[in-house]
Amino acid sequence: MLLRWRPGLLLLLLLGQLGLLCRGALAAQGLAEDTVELDFFTKRPVHLVSPAFLSFTIDANLVTDPRFLTFLGSPKLRTLARGLSPAYLRFGGTKTDFLIFDPEKEPTFEERSFWQSQVNQDICKSRSIPSDVEKRLRLEWPFQEQLLLREQYQKKFKNSTYSRSSVDMLYTFANCSGLDLIFGLNALLRTADLHWNNSNAQLLLDYCSSKSYNISWELGNEPNSFLKKSGIYIDGFQLGEDFIELHKLLGKSTFKNAKLYGPDIGQPRGKTVKMLRSFLKAGGEVIDSVTWHHYYLNGRIATKEDFLNPDVLDTFILSAQKIFQVVEETRPGKKVWLGETSSAYGGGAPLLSNTFAAGFMWLDKLGLSARMGIEVVMRQVFFGAGNYHLVDENFNPLPDYWLSLLFKKLVGTNVLMASVKGPDRNKLRVYLHCTNINHPRYKEGDLTLYALNLHNVTMSLQLPYHLFDKQVDKYLVKPSGPDGLLSKSVQLNGQILKMVDDETLPALMEKPLRPGSSLGLPAFSYGFFVIRNAKVAACI
Repeated sequence: MLLRWRPGLLLLLLLGQLGLLCRGALAAQGLAEDTVELDFFTKRPVHLVSPAFLSFTIDANLVTDPRFLTFLGSPKLRTLARGLSPAYLRFGGTKTDFLIFDPEKEPTFEERSFWQSQVNQDICKSRSIPSDVEKRLRLEWPFQEQLLLREQYQKKFKNSTYSRSSVDMLYTFANCSGLDLIFGLNALLRTADLHWNNSNAQLLLDYCSSKSYNISWELGNEPNSFLKKSGIYIDGFQLGEDFIELHKLLGKSTFKNAKLYGPDIGQPRGKTVKMLRSFLKAGGEVIDSVTWHHYYLNGRIATKEDFLNPDVLDTFILSAQKIFQVVEETRPGKKVWLGETSSAYGGGAPLLSNTFAAGFMWLDKLGLSARMGIEVVMRQVFFGAGNYHLVDENFNPLPDYWLSLLFKKLVGTNVLMASVKGPDRNKLRVYLHCTNINHPRYKEGDLTLYALNLHNVTMSLQLPYHLFDKQVDKYLVKPSGPDGLLSKSVQLNGQILKMVDDETLPALMEKPLRPGSSLGLPAFSYGFFVIRNAKVAACI
């Protein structure tokens, strides 16, 4: 039986199963300050997350100028996306509510060039984007990126139209990368009496039906800030009615079995919590999962110290608790998803959100989310404007991409509990799952421990006594090069991670440890430890 979140239980789980041991007790046992003992709770899983637990987004603002959607035809981008499958690909963001589908709109020259180059080809084994097109788009992208970020900062959004070709490009990217597309519909199209105007959504549904596309749906993005963005105020009750309307629309189409997610509210503060509550009461029955968004910091003022501060990491717990509380009071048992998340809002923090330092926030959020029962976490963004992307403007994977790839390969869906014995535990953060049995090296019963060390000294982790003699594979991630924590390159067990070629990811090689060894985690590093032949019943 899985443990469902309830007040009090969470705190107990997060603090671990044993009470704190005082420093004197540690000294009495003769343990060095940098050596810690771990406690595991493996009797039964505390939660079960989706195989697509780690998912990601493409921001809707990429369609503002649809020429740049042609990037999604890149075999390199598709290879990187495929590495993170199974996953959801959410197409959404602020621009969602300023996009209008125009089935008569002609594709851009760049889109046409791409489709023509794929004629008589298997669309999923596509050749590269025509080189002259890609070269020109890459040259122009930095200017487009600045334009998008300026629009976001000034909060002055204009409506844009997108074509059938844009929908095809997005769907083909998802489909060929083994991803399930979630498409956000414009919720700000309103009738005179402020009901949702579904006519444009109907046009899009008709087109996607004609192509036999398999898509899930959302309606609107952060409706709590509609007034600020557009001057239109929609309350939670009305939004719930709008979702019921969309659900009816889907029911009359080939999408009658499609999933519907929402309401994609922002951080759970004051009025936003009130909106979520009234939305769930009015329309919560028709959604498959409750979606909300979380960012730790304002990207314009965030510092390196913020990124390494365990107190900042802990703020996520309170936000998630608020969401769970509202869901339990209104729609008990409804699944909760983190529908959009990253380190810092506003496109991320320059020179931070795209570096090794961002990995502490990302890995900790994945660990806490799984432990608290969040079924899916969608990372903003896979590729796009700003600094919080997984893949940069040259289609090169950044540190958080490699961290995500390791997580996908090593971490299974059954969530267990690990805790650190002793005081001052918030700088050494540990999480435990059953191992992903799709990994050819591992089998049912194995355990994956992942940990991050925010201490400025190496910490030696000691496994519980009954696992002390097990073979352990270490996957230690450290920055590479002179930039240290601000590096955009990482090494795994001392080897720099980079693609073999545009269509081949590198092997993620383990470092086997001698049975009985303590697990060393250097200062300001993170890593995964697979405990082999653990024979944990909850993982079999």
